[in-house]
Amino acid sequence: MKFKYSKNIAKIFLAVLVVSTGACKKDNFLDVPASGTLTSKSTFETQANANLFINDIYDRLPDGNNATDQTLEGWTDNNNCTATGHTGQAVIRNNGLSAGNSTDGPSGQLGWVRNFEQIRRCNVFLKEGEANKAAYDATWYAQRVAEVRTLRAFFYSILFRNYGGVPIITTPLNNLDGSDILYPRSTIEQTVAFIEAECDAAAAVLPTTQTGANTGRMTKGAALMIKGDVQLFAASPLVNKANDAAKWAKAAATFKAITDLNVYSLFKTSNGPTTGPGPLAINSTTGSGTTSTAYRDQFLAINNWNSETIMARGYAMPSKGHRREGFMGPVVVNGGTQAWGGFSPTQTLVDDYDMDNGLPITDPASGYDPQHPYMHRSSRFEQSIIYDGSYWQGYLITTRVGGNNAIDLGSAGDISNTGYYGRKTLDESIKGQASFGAINTSNYIFYRYAETLLSYAEAQNEAVGPDASVYDAMKQVRARVLLPALTPGMSQATMRATIRRERHVELAFEDRRWYDIRRWEITTKGDAVLTKPMMGMKITGTDGSLVYTPVAGFQNKYSDYMNWLPIPADVLTKNSKLVQNPGY
Repeated sequence: MKFKYSKNIAKIFLAVLVVSTGACKKDNFLDVPASGTLTSKSTFETQANANLFINDIYDRLPDGNNATDQTLEGWTDNNNCTATGHTGQAVIRNNGLSAGNSTDGPSGQLGWVRNFEQIRRCNVFLKEGEANKAAYDATWYAQRVAEVRTLRAFFYSILFRNYGGVPIITTPLNNLDGSDILYPRSTIEQTVAFIEAECDAAAAVLPTTQTGANTGRMTKGAALMIKGDVQLFAASPLVNKANDAAKWAKAAATFKAITDLNVYSLFKTSNGPTTGPGPLAINSTTGSGTTSTAYRDQFLAINNWNSETIMARGYAMPSKGHRREGFMGPVVVNGGTQAWGGFSPTQTLVDDYDMDNGLPITDPASGYDPQHPYMHRSSRFEQSIIYDGSYWQGYLITTRVGGNNAIDLGSAGDISNTGYYGRKTLDESIKGQASFGAINTSNYIFYRYAETLLSYAEAQNEAVGPDASVYDAMKQVRARVLLPALTPGMSQATMRATIRRERHVELAFEDRRWYDIRRWEITTKGDAVLTKPMMGMKITGTDGSLVYTPVAGFQNKYSDYMNWLPIPADVLTKNSKLVQNPGY
């Protein structure tokens, strides 16, 4: 198929592009070689040069918007991307992960070596900055140290949430001076404690907001969110085998501290594209009459660094944009091939979106009709999913058999093999082919305030049960997408299931599901989401007599031990002090 071939060509193109842009980066000379020496003695002798070095660390944050059409969503039950050779389907959901074929993940964001390289850069600044601080403004230096410690904690948090306990290294290692450069793994408890302490120390110094030229730098809220995310993971069943309520309470306290900063709020402005092929408002076809697009619009470039954003990777023109619409958008638009269709949301995800009355489709009182499955679905559904009979850039998308984007059950090409595409996180004013010019500068968001509220609700519910503060946090998230508050009187178990479903749909396409299904231990146990087939919707017939039939696609296979990634085999060979995760 022509576009399958084009994806392989694109891999070569992107490799050349990375080399080309990297070679012309203004601060490329600041890269730190593995030997432990610096390329320029002047790197840390002036504040301006030291600032460029730190900027280079920011530039190495995970680039999820340029991960081609592979995302962490494809490693989960959320996204059954059509490219069968993608790591998500070929390795992760095919029970094929091993030390010999360990993966760095989309855009390299999970890589053992890659993250330790960034940690090393942080350590270099902390060491060399200390040696040269007499040349710096004292306030600037204190702020930048706190920023770099937060960045280091973030890279460590990625490692912890994927590998467990890891070596804690706080100085730039250098075997030229006779020091031991081979470190063993710290325990999970030690790793968590280190990240907590780093975030606390940084949060005590960092400002609550960054403005002007400093917009996008680490803040107090970012440090606390990294800490809380790590605590939430450590309190969850994968790690917290004894279900120690104190661990949940500690996470809840951190998320409440973020709320108490009174800095963040849910974005509630509907201001999505007024120019280009996409309409300002979503052309509602569910009968729900969607009146707000703020949930969708928060991810647009015009809303970068809005009141909901806590931590994100920024982009800039002319050479630092991204191609998300081309990688992820609907394939056929207005009769021509526009994109790669990297988002193929599953029926499992679609089924978790509430009706517009706030009830799940499994509730007999919800009004859900399996033969009119999109009628009266929630506003969040319309703002997230492109389905048969909905519009993209003014074009009617039909995924029914015989339609312009007919479901591709055999994965023969790029068109969705679930009958759905993703809308959320994409800019409808940008055509897919134009997107390959890297013209979008919308942020790749790591943390936003809605997640703070959901994480607080989860941790507080597990610590003490569904108290009033849990209901209030859930109410805030649901109100933004026009859903009513939850009915009081839920049990802890019912609230747990409700929070998990809310989190599933609220954070869809944001690369959070990979962490959630593992920490909840539902990959092979409980819901066992990675042992079931990837479901889609086959639609036959014609308007007025359409028949909707859920259909099974790729059969997932997954082993419980894969909830922790393997340390790469070559890393183990170089460091005999490291112990591999069980099962590999």
